[in-house]
Amino acid sequence: MPPQESLSPRQEAALRSLRAFHARHGFPPTRAELGRLLGVSAQTADFHLRALARKGLIRISRQARGVEPTPAGEALLAAADGGARVEARAVPVVGRVAAGAPLTAIENLEGTLPLPEGCGADFALRVQGDSMIEAGILDGDLVLVEQAESARKGDIVVALLGEGDEVEATVKRYLPERGRVVLRPANPTLSDIVVRRGQPFAIAGRVVGVLRLWK
Repeated sequence: MPPQESLSPRQEAALRSLRAFHARHGFPPTRAELGRLLGVSAQTADFHLRALARKGLIRISRQARGVEPTPAGEALLAAADGGARVEARAVPVVGRVAAGAPLTAIENLEGTLPLPEGCGADFALRVQGDSMIEAGILDGDLVLVEQAESARKGDIVVALLGEGDEVEATVKRYLPERGRVVLRPANPTLSDIVVRRGQPFAIAGRVVGVLRLWK
């Protein structure tokens, strides 16, 4: 079996994502699905898969979903996890959300993301904009969201503004006040969004984590 240090971080991420996807769905991901999980193109995902196959950690067949970890690949991950298999579940990556001006909330499924059990996230959203940079949320990050209809003062939330086909979503710090809600950016160059009593407003969830993939 190849030693663990022979794997690059991206190759290990590809191997873990492959295993988690298969455990969740009962079949392996396509190159495009794996690419979405890793935040890369299908071609780059295929490059990582072929590198893993050369190291004997996965098998690749000619079928569209014909890829699976070998016993050596499973053993390597078990060794990396201290001998214990880490249970994972896949959460949906749903649409995109603005960290700036509100972005039209389109609930289109972009893929799934394997996360450890107990992490608290129900779905993930990819961020656009730089309004939350001082909270460590950058353009292109995936925010991990716990679905909730309420939040504590000071929580970072995914807020929904408007109604019907005009609903927009944004990531901001939640600051309820008497007769209004202030959605505050973590960027001193930007202004608050103020939602007054009677204006359409809802909380989709609380941000419980951030995932950033280096390219």
